[in-house]
Amino acid sequence: MMRRGRGAWLLLAACAWAASAGGCASIVVHQKSVIGRETHDVVATSANAPARNVRAHALIRTGMELDRKHARWAVGYFRDAALEALPVVAEGGDAVDPSPVHADARDAYRRAIEYMLLSADRRSKSEKGVSWAEALRQSGVGVSGRVGIHDAALWQEVLPSREFEVKGFRKAMGRGGIGAPVVIRMARPVEARDRTIEGAVDVTDPSERHFPAQLFRSASAVLRPGRAGEPPAVLELHDPVADPDMLWAPDGRPPMPMAYDMTIGVARQFHEGNLDLVGRLGVLYPSEYDGRTGIFMMDPYQPGKIPVVFVHGLMSSPSGWADAINELRGDPELRKRYQFWMFFYSTGNPILTSAARLRSSLVSIRDDFDPGFDDPALDHMVLVGHSMGGLLSRLMVTDSRDELWKAASNKSPDQIVLADEPKRMLMDSMFFAPVPTVDRVVFVATPHHGSPMGDAWVGRIASRLIRVPKEVVDIQGALAKLNGGDDVGWDFRNRRYATSVAQLGLSNPVLQAISKLQMREDIPFHSIIGHDGREPLPEGGDGVVPYMSAHLDGAMSELVVSSGHSAQEVEPAIVEMHRILDLHYEEYADRRAALAAGEDPPTRVARPEGRTPLRMDDALSDPRVRPPIARDDAPLDLRIIR
Repeated sequence: MMRRGRGAWLLLAACAWAASAGGCASIVVHQKSVIGRETHDVVATSANAPARNVRAHALIRTGMELDRKHARWAVGYFRDAALEALPVVAEGGDAVDPSPVHADARDAYRRAIEYMLLSADRRSKSEKGVSWAEALRQSGVGVSGRVGIHDAALWQEVLPSREFEVKGFRKAMGRGGIGAPVVIRMARPVEARDRTIEGAVDVTDPSERHFPAQLFRSASAVLRPGRAGEPPAVLELHDPVADPDMLWAPDGRPPMPMAYDMTIGVARQFHEGNLDLVGRLGVLYPSEYDGRTGIFMMDPYQPGKIPVVFVHGLMSSPSGWADAINELRGDPELRKRYQFWMFFYSTGNPILTSAARLRSSLVSIRDDFDPGFDDPALDHMVLVGHSMGGLLSRLMVTDSRDELWKAASNKSPDQIVLADEPKRMLMDSMFFAPVPTVDRVVFVATPHHGSPMGDAWVGRIASRLIRVPKEVVDIQGALAKLNGGDDVGWDFRNRRYATSVAQLGLSNPVLQAISKLQMREDIPFHSIIGHDGREPLPEGGDGVVPYMSAHLDGAMSELVVSSGHSAQEVEPAIVEMHRILDLHYEEYADRRAALAAGEDPPTRVARPEGRTPLRMDDALSDPRVRPPIARDDAPLDLRIIR
């Protein structure tokens, strides 16, 4: 009992430390039926409303009364209500602030679509062999459109976004307009993928290999009258990622903005994937989660859009980027220019091992999507790395030469005796060149020179709890044998020093060797650094990473934000990411325009003149809360730029 209790205590201590080191938002999603919480009075309309509005609301009320016992009939009433309201909706056009009459029609139209989808969903889950799309078809509603690479009817679940209450995000990203925002789901693998349905799903699309097991997407649902050869009504699903403008022109009418909610899809993706738990277990049991390593996407590959790859930190997961992905992907202008990917890896592995896997993923994804090198956007990839993820990102724009090997051994690598797979892993970790597709890097709270917590008692406990993979143990043994046992560096002799936690220590030779490697001079990088206010700069930091460890000379920009270690979650940091992406795209567009005109592209500035100046967010710029900054003896230029 004593031993078990002590182990549990150690685990709790390690998890508490890693939670502060990795950082991730806690997302909570609750589902509560829209129909169940709305009454007939809610949809009642005024006596002087247009006849179409009155009829639409009357049909909705009847459908609600029928819904529980006669869902098939209810769908028909909701269908007719939406069609009744549509002409008044179209009459209001694209008004941002519609008149009360037109706003009432939009409300009735949206509710009718939402209730119709809920009734169809209820049938699909209670009647065997009836999908939501089939339930609609049986009530005279066809389904059309395409979301991602999947035909609309093949998505397994389509529910109104208003069914879900979400906590954990700073902002809700979306837009009001015509129709009903919906969130759709597909569990994978799914039988529909293997059906031959006139190209409804391209099972050869390599994006399939990068989707998570359960895929959630946001969309907009609109209903129109059926045309010749169609059912009485057709439900269309529209994809705000494929079409960021989201304008709808039914039957030649002027285009109207469609309503959508990008946040609900992101929330369900991260919440129902249970990524927080996976991230924590991945550090303690890396070998059990290595099979999940790779680049994950919520959206299919989109030629012409520049990839932004988020790399999470220690004991974290892609959910650590939830707010950033929500707000950056939720911006329609950025969606036109960028596609957002996430790299997942088991964070207990040695840093160089994880970096080798990221490097392999970035190289192979080019082979997956653009083997003919036809998409120039793939050559301008942006990496955004938080904490240890920043170290991995740094190694993507670095040439190792033989510096890392010399830190591990004074013998030739040809003399190493290992099985094929561990030897390949060792060579990939020690010898590498910059990844040619990476064109800019953003470091967020990155411990370039280590963290005191890696050396502290809680860091040592965390290292002891990590089950080092057998391949890593074999590599250690081979290096020890190669170097004559005791001659091998201490960091390669003990299992504890092979873990990522130990390698984040201030004096760890692995990290010291990494910090000496030169990054490509033509690749710009940016720093976002957290400051918790406990100590003045430059001595202070975010509570995990000191400022002096996160700072790098040569950055094109450096922003200090008021935060703990999870600096990637705070608004000023996300605004800064947005600014950097705008800058990056402007450079890309100018280069493309020059090449198209047969001119030389503009000269790129990848390093600032002199030292990198410091900028601070508004909270730290307020003299009432800003800690004092020593300017006389500071080793760095810590100017505040407003």
